[in-house]
Amino acid sequence: MSPARPSHVPVRRARVPVADVNAAVRWYGDVPGFEALHVNADADGTANYAIVRLGEVQVHLLQNGFEDEPTRSPAEAMFTMSGDIDALEARLKQGGLVFHREIADQPWGARDFTVLDPDGNSIWIASFG
Repeated sequence: MSPARPSHVPVRRARVPVADVNAAVRWYGDVPGFEALHVNADADGTANYAIVRLGEVQVHLLQNGFEDEPTRSPAEAMFTMSGDIDALEARLKQGGLVFHREIADQPWGARDFTVLDPDGNSIWIASFG
């Protein structure tokens, strides 16, 4: 008999390409309320990589083209969570996020929504069960 598979594995970290890491750190801090954990900057203060956190979720902001990274914005990041997704959605709306798709129940068992950051990156957030 094969072992039971979990019905949901939380996804709490993503790499998101951006045009300007400094601007992205400010936006992720001001609008959704992320805290900057690490900013990698050149001598002139220009950042090329940063990590921001909101609760258990980490977003790694990567300068378009940094270290020959092939990913460019816009891209897509996906997060799954447990807890009150409706409260998170309401808080993000109050913060002024642009919603690409409003919160909804999906036939595959998720309750989810999608927001856009200033670089056009699609951030999908879902809760299962």
